[in-house]
Amino acid sequence: MGTVRRLAEEVGRGLNTALPKLRKTVVNKVALVVGAMVEVRTPNTADLANILPLETARQDMREPWLRRLLNNPLLVSPMLLEPWARQALAEASRYGQTVALSLDQTDLGDRFAVLMLGLVVGDRALPLT
Repeated sequence: MGTVRRLAEEVGRGLNTALPKLRKTVVNKVALVVGAMVEVRTPNTADLANILPLETARQDMREPWLRRLLNNPLLVSPMLLEPWARQALAEASRYGQTVALSLDQTDLGDRFAVLMLGLVVGDRALPLT
């Protein structure tokens, strides 16, 4: 079994625990993509599609599969992130420490921007929204 599949199994267990009502097919697909993203360390859909261990007739069918998954209305970021955000905030403030939050804006062209709130952990930020 490849690294991506092993990572996907672990992510899938976490998703099932955190979001028990989420469809099994969605959990499996999201876990597979997260495993691939951890392996290649990029959100680039073409790079992810190349490493996804999917049984497809042709290699070029992987990217449309990924795009369909990402457009799935069941995948709503706040719903997926909420269980981890709650746990991370609870852990960070458990012993009365100051909780550091990071607000980061990323511009997407001239008309759009993404604003992300994250919990600072070491030199990283865990997304909360």
